[in-house]
Amino acid sequence: MSQTYLTTEELAARIKYDPRTIRNQLKDSVLLEGVHYFRPFGGRKILFVG
Repeated sequence: MSQTYLTTEELAARIKYDPRTIRNQLKDSVLLEGVHYFRPFGGRKILFVG
């Protein structure tokens, strides 16, 4: 089973949300690391599981 990994901008375009809304959901702990997204190599970049 293969998974697609999306950046914030790609996810926003796919679900028709503003990227700022997605970042606010991250900040408010609605989206959980390890479940909805991960940080490759412990960096700042966030990839969402799509």
